[in-house]
Amino acid sequence: MNDKKETTLKGTLIYPLALGCCALIFHRGRFIRTFRVVAIHSQTAEELCFETLNTRYTLLFPGDRGVSGADGHGRVSDTVN
Repeated sequence: MNDKKETTLKGTLIYPLALGCCALIFHRGRFIRTFRVVAIHSQTAEELCFETLNTRYTLLFPGDRGVSGADGHGRVSDTVN
């Protein structure tokens, strides 16, 4: 059975998301470190959907504050391990 928790956060991805690595998100004034990412489902200018071993995440990007990350845009890394 695959009963994963679903979480929606509004925040900033600190570095590009990559399979096999943890995500680091700045949300409500604190940092959140996830378990290792097992799937990246979709990304738009407004949100990023990905999955860890136990949670499905929807990360909503802040509108006017922008999104950080290694490339300055919070994009998903092209590197897949």
